[in-house]
Amino acid sequence: MNFRFSLADKISITIIAIGLFGILLVYYISTSYKQFAYQHHAQSIQQVAYLEINDLIESLKTDSQDLALSVEIESDFISDFRYDRIDHLKAQLDTQFYRYFVTAGIVKLLKLYVFDTDFRLHGFSTKGVAIGTDNEIICPNLSQLELKRNNTDKLKPLAEMCLNHDRPVYAVIVPFGGLKPDGYIQIVTDLAYKLQKIEQSLAMPIQINSPAGQIIYQSEEWLSHPDNRNYLNIDLPITSDTGNPVMTISFMSDMRKFNREITEHRNRIMSLALIATAFAVFLVLLILRKSAIPPLAKIYDVLEKIHLFSHTDTDDGRLLFEQLLEQIIHLRRKLKTRFSVMILDLTHFKKVNDDYGNAIGDQLLLEVEARLGSILRDSDLISWIGTDTPGHKLLPTGKKTQYRATIARLGGDEFGLLLPSAHTEEQANKVAQRIVETLNKPFQIKDHNITIECKIGISIFPIHGEDEKLLIRNADKAMYQAKSLMQPFYVFRPEKKNEE
Repeated sequence: MNFRFSLADKISITIIAIGLFGILLVYYISTSYKQFAYQHHAQSIQQVAYLEINDLIESLKTDSQDLALSVEIESDFISDFRYDRIDHLKAQLDTQFYRYFVTAGIVKLLKLYVFDTDFRLHGFSTKGVAIGTDNEIICPNLSQLELKRNNTDKLKPLAEMCLNHDRPVYAVIVPFGGLKPDGYIQIVTDLAYKLQKIEQSLAMPIQINSPAGQIIYQSEEWLSHPDNRNYLNIDLPITSDTGNPVMTISFMSDMRKFNREITEHRNRIMSLALIATAFAVFLVLLILRKSAIPPLAKIYDVLEKIHLFSHTDTDDGRLLFEQLLEQIIHLRRKLKTRFSVMILDLTHFKKVNDDYGNAIGDQLLLEVEARLGSILRDSDLISWIGTDTPGHKLLPTGKKTQYRATIARLGGDEFGLLLPSAHTEEQANKVAQRIVETLNKPFQIKDHNITIECKIGISIFPIHGEDEKLLIRNADKAMYQAKSLMQPFYVFRPEKKNEE
């Protein structure tokens, strides 16, 4: 199906297309901004979480040192250690599980060890997590690291994160006995228990998983199957100083409020864009009704039809030429400017058909139209329909057209020509003279050398008529007057009686 759109339709469709593009652009930008905000939000949570985790681990290290100090100041601890009273040492270590640090929930104590300076085990708590054998040490690598330290460094606590049966723990070794240590106390605490407090500091549900994926801790508010559109899951891997994975802390950020605000803001902008588009279409249509564009649009439509019927012998060409003139008159009446109309007739054309055949005659008409088009394109007096600037087209420069904007085949051997920039008789005569000189030159069609003549009648708006029929009739009369006077062209004279 072949659809035809008016100029107003095309402009409206263009504005609507631009509006829809703007709406889609708003949607794309809002979606991109949402993704960017999610990424930025996730990075921010990770950075804050790392800071909080470092603070909690430092706090755990300090608490472990204080707990070691409470062991050291126990009565008879030093003497029990020096004389290897193992049962007494174990009893004193077990007592720490009922001290303030543990009962108040500051730390979750898992195990206590006592070593000499060569890191031989002297005693350990029976409370806390069970160990396989009496010689099993949680985080044994920490003792090896302490042995490698220099004398001055040996006075400082040493801490490490490690795994005990796939559970993350935090071990701290603290020297006791003064500037010349008698031995070391190793405190092992539950790392995940301490890091649970990040749930309160960040005000969001968390889940702590072991490297094997086992859930160690999960907030009550944690959703097992969250809506991925409204909840953002952020994973934060925790590794030891040696780079080994210890645990993964996952955060669940509620993005419902953010998404709701983004959606509301996006919908407002899209609604405004839709209203602006509708208003623009309404405004353009209103302006078109009061401007010169509607006549130009009708001219454009008529010109296309003229091209379709330019090679037929029907009356459609003359009818369309009248419609074109009607729109030009409507436009020029507003502008209060003149233009010229020509009717051109080829003399002896019937003889060409009789002598050479209709095929040669049809080819001759095409050659005539081509020469006319060349003259009108090159003339400095001729503008294309709908403009006042010589040499300009109705359509944008460079756009090819399938029709001559100033030429119409009226049927048979007769042509109608519009000269929008020929405002005077002198200008119209100048163009007519060029047409006559060009068409009187011989035509070479196939093997035939054909010479023809033309007669041209000219009428000028509004001097010789203010409607299309009168202008064409008077140009016709002028053409027949040119034949009668044996002149190549003639301008209509109202005061004279022109006989056809």
